[in-house]
Amino acid sequence: MGTSSKLRKYRSDHESLNTHSRSAIIEAGRVLFLSQGIASTTMGEIADQAAVSRVTVYRHFPECGAIAFEVYGNMLESILEATRAGVPSGVSGLDAARHCLDALFAAYPSQESAFRYCAAFSSYYAMEERSDELAEWYDAREFRGLADACAAFFGSQSDRETSDRLMALTDAATSGLCSLAVAGSPLSQTNVQSRLRNLRELVLGQLDAMAG
Repeated sequence: MGTSSKLRKYRSDHESLNTHSRSAIIEAGRVLFLSQGIASTTMGEIADQAAVSRVTVYRHFPECGAIAFEVYGNMLESILEATRAGVPSGVSGLDAARHCLDALFAAYPSQESAFRYCAAFSSYYAMEERSDELAEWYDAREFRGLADACAAFFGSQSDRETSDRLMALTDAATSGLCSLAVAGSPLSQTNVQSRLRNLRELVLGQLDAMAG
């Protein structure tokens, strides 16, 4: 027997509500995690910020760490989307690395909060004692780190030694940008731009030395 149109509509509305609630919870987590830190945020605060019940929050996520991980995935993807836009198709190896790293630095002004969150999440992930349930969540939803994800643009196109050296440069660039984002709030805009320029020149200078 087929499903009635009334029941199909109910299911459709309910699924849409669930999707909306989940998105609202993740966005609420992003706002609160950036403003007051991941470890200092409670599920109740997220529920209030998202304008949903605590039951709804727990229906989607087992604990705050799971929401933090979901936000991290969104932030990482935001940075990568901005970076991909600066990498032309058809390039590989050192050329791809230069375009990728240059695009990464160019993306910083619009992605400052994403870099800041990635830094905060890395500290949280390393220092917090995770429950068995959250450890399983991490294992099931594993994201590559920022440097690993950026290196995917060029790593497979290079020999092992070159790939390792490019990975080290990418790690230096992403770590430097995350550190700059964390320190950026008390710095003047002039100081931020100066540090960003110096970091870019340092990393790309090392890349040019490799190419030479």
